[in-house]
Amino acid sequence: MPTLRNVPFEVLQNIAIKTIEEGYRGPPHSIFNLLLTCRSIYDSLSFDANPFFYADVYDLQFDTAAQERRYTLERLTPVHRAFELKRRWTLLGEIKCITERVLCTGRNQISGLTDCDGCSISDPIDQGFQIWGNPSINMVGTYTYEEKLSHAWLAFMMLTESDGRNWRQLSWARIIEWIRLFMWYDIDKVTRQAQTTGLLPPANELRAVGMWLWWLSLRYEGIVKESAAAHGAVNRMLRPFAFASFRYSFFYAPWSSSRLPDADNVLNYFPGATLGGPLFANPIPHNQTITLPFYLGSPLQISPPHICHAAALLFFARMQRYPLGQAEWLPIDMQMLQQARRLYGQLHPYTPNHATINYPTVIDSREYDDDVLRMLSCRDPTRVRAPQTRPKYHYVPGSFIGEWEGRFVNYGLIANQNIGAGHPAPLHAMEAEPLTQDIQAWALREFHHPSTLNGRLKRQYDRFLRDEYSNGFANYEPGTRRQWSPPSHKRPPPQKRSSDVFNAFLPSPLERRLVGGGVEVTAPGSPQLPIFYVEVKRGADGRPWIGRDDMGPLLQMEQDDEGADDDEMNMDDMREESDEEKDLDDRLDIIVEGEAIPRMRAFPYETSSLMEVGSIIYGTVRKWDGLVSLRAFPVDDPSLQVSWLYRGYLGSNGNWIGRSRDTWTDDIAREGYEGVFIMARRSY
Repeated sequence: MPTLRNVPFEVLQNIAIKTIEEGYRGPPHSIFNLLLTCRSIYDSLSFDANPFFYADVYDLQFDTAAQERRYTLERLTPVHRAFELKRRWTLLGEIKCITERVLCTGRNQISGLTDCDGCSISDPIDQGFQIWGNPSINMVGTYTYEEKLSHAWLAFMMLTESDGRNWRQLSWARIIEWIRLFMWYDIDKVTRQAQTTGLLPPANELRAVGMWLWWLSLRYEGIVKESAAAHGAVNRMLRPFAFASFRYSFFYAPWSSSRLPDADNVLNYFPGATLGGPLFANPIPHNQTITLPFYLGSPLQISPPHICHAAALLFFARMQRYPLGQAEWLPIDMQMLQQARRLYGQLHPYTPNHATINYPTVIDSREYDDDVLRMLSCRDPTRVRAPQTRPKYHYVPGSFIGEWEGRFVNYGLIANQNIGAGHPAPLHAMEAEPLTQDIQAWALREFHHPSTLNGRLKRQYDRFLRDEYSNGFANYEPGTRRQWSPPSHKRPPPQKRSSDVFNAFLPSPLERRLVGGGVEVTAPGSPQLPIFYVEVKRGADGRPWIGRDDMGPLLQMEQDDEGADDDEMNMDDMREESDEEKDLDDRLDIIVEGEAIPRMRAFPYETSSLMEVGSIIYGTVRKWDGLVSLRAFPVDDPSLQVSWLYRGYLGSNGNWIGRSRDTWTDDIAREGYEGVFIMARRSY
């Protein structure tokens, strides 16, 4: 008589897998029920006896593509994945339990906490903190900081790795409600206290991760459905974290550090720096590493995300929830809202056409690769990384090429002066003046030093040299023809002067001249021949290439024949720099330049922009973490005495987020008159 004992082992595994079909939400309880049927099945499929089976369950229930791109195979073994499955369902169950207990306890006080509109915010309640703080996982004591932190990190890692499956399981755990409760009962609590004292609210690791969860779960439909009271309360919560650059960290290493890693005391090069003070900006690199106790089988070293990045994204999204000039009391465009609801039901992010910011996605983990790799590999600017170390952030050539448009927001100049003079209540000083806004549009180009090119771009550059200079042009001197010689591949010497730091790290004075296929740079201390930088272009598919414009189709065919682009995210093919190159400034590997272009959007009452059409923009990219520094000269100042410095990162979902500052404050250890900007690449 056939029994389950006679069923082959492989068939038993397939039966168990079939109980967890595609789209299954929640823990694999059906497998647990199957284990109770008989001893032979238990001996074959129990966790201790068969971790390889549970690794397959992990692959079926959670997304793994991002992990395969970001981590080594040693971390992704079947045993590690099996233990990660067990850990995740334990923590997800705790999140669900805590959330439901809070909602059940505060049923009469909490309203509007549904998961149909993304992470919008319901009206605050005074009793919330007591409800949030009392329940614990074990029904005894309080919901501790460590428990909240472990839950927040799990949700953050899952969201940044989500290609759809992770979001499905987080929805089962009611993560939307958990995030909303955390915002009201933690962020709102500290900002209310700050309003009383006038001091800026403190930031910590938990608030940084929680703020990012808020952004990652944001949906446009939720924003436009916020009540007026909730909208004002949210702006109050976000404003200090978004704009107080003198209080919260914005960069993975000080923006004034040009060569990283660098354990040297940067103050040796800038003896005039002012240490301390209300607007003190520490120019000395320091280690930001924290350790997650367990992730995929072993501890994981990472730096916390920057709270001000997420706060700025949330703040700007709310500023742009309506088209420019539309009064907020006008009816919502229901057709637009229905489109947002339809796309959200398919897990596609919806961004309204009037916005210059891209909303987050939960179905494409590639959008978060750069941000997560910065957190993993750019956490310690004082330590040299091994060339083949993974994970490792890798700047993708061509990232800043194209037309950009965005919004630039500053708090008042008088408020900045009052804070610098030691105002006892900096938060009250910031809120005493209205925010000033400006919309700008730029067109940018990228030029790379040939010695830094790798893989496909290096092959294309070699072909470009053969084709472009085989006719005898040498040294690019007008009116002369000499025996052919390749362009100079020496780089300018590293600069350690304050004037060059505020010149976006380009030596001053600097002569630039556009030539065929690139730009010539002549700088102080450089060789007699100009230094050649080749222009990297961006194809229709977003991948970079080098060559004449008429070579684009040919290079596309070559790209398709050669397979995947080996310049993007290829961690195993990173060339080790020579000792001579390590002594050079990697800020001088990439030059970005461009100009202001006509805007597609403008405020109805606005007659001009700070950067009118034709304004000059140039700068460099710090390849260590992808920080771009640009100096901008408004066209209405022919003497070029007034300029602005823009520094920022191209982050997730194509949002370029950064800080602007004046250049008349030439002290690297002191914040100037600063603002925040977020730009996105134009889509036609």
